[in-house]
Amino acid sequence: MSITLRILGIVGVALFGILFTLTFLSPTQLETSAKRFVQHQIEQEIRTKYNAAQASSVTQKAKILADKLGLETDEIEQNLDDELPQKIASVIASMCGFDCERKKAVASSITQGYLDRIRNIKIAEDSLGNIIKGKYLQIVENLRFDLRIFLGTNLLSFLVLLVVSFAKPRAIQHLFLPGILLLVATVISATIYIFGQDWFYTILYNDYMGYAYSVYLLLIFAFFMDIVFNRARITTEIINAIANAIGSAFSVVPC
Repeated sequence: MSITLRILGIVGVALFGILFTLTFLSPTQLETSAKRFVQHQIEQEIRTKYNAAQASSVTQKAKILADKLGLETDEIEQNLDDELPQKIASVIASMCGFDCERKKAVASSITQGYLDRIRNIKIAEDSLGNIIKGKYLQIVENLRFDLRIFLGTNLLSFLVLLVVSFAKPRAIQHLFLPGILLLVATVISATIYIFGQDWFYTILYNDYMGYAYSVYLLLIFAFFMDIVFNRARITTEIINAIANAIGSAFSVVPC
């Protein structure tokens, strides 16, 4: 029994220790693994940001201009190729009796207006690109931080399990309860990652696997504290209550 528990502790420490280390030694691996999630999150956050912005805001202008960028730029460049400013100037001149020099000035002014419009669109496109780059870096960094917390706390939990198994050999039976809880957490996390990677990152990104996981880990540490400092009195009561509920004759005593 003690060997099984210690093997569980060693495997947990090794697994989460390696993964935790990789977040520092190979930071790009996370970006590769979470690529689809990060792209989706950027789209969602940018869209939310735009929807919340006022019509006069820089981000809203960037979105409006970016949405029309391809069509509008092509249309303006086609108009310039077709000498539309000169044609407009000619019509104005014929209606108002402008001389040749005035007609050239009007054509030049219209042309400059088109060029200014293209330049503003490109500036808006660059601004939107910078916003997306900034949001990408922010999401990846937040995700990396949350992942390190997740891996680090699990690493610490298995390490405590392993240390207590040696420090409190008489509490081996009691340690199986927090040990099983840790194993369940690991299996569930691995299953979500393998069969629904984006779901794993979604859960992780939203408040570090949700508040429920934080409470779950606190519960496990509470068992450790009870075993180390309270002779596992509370853990003993819980284990015996579970055994009685399922009709088992198994029981433990405070260590």
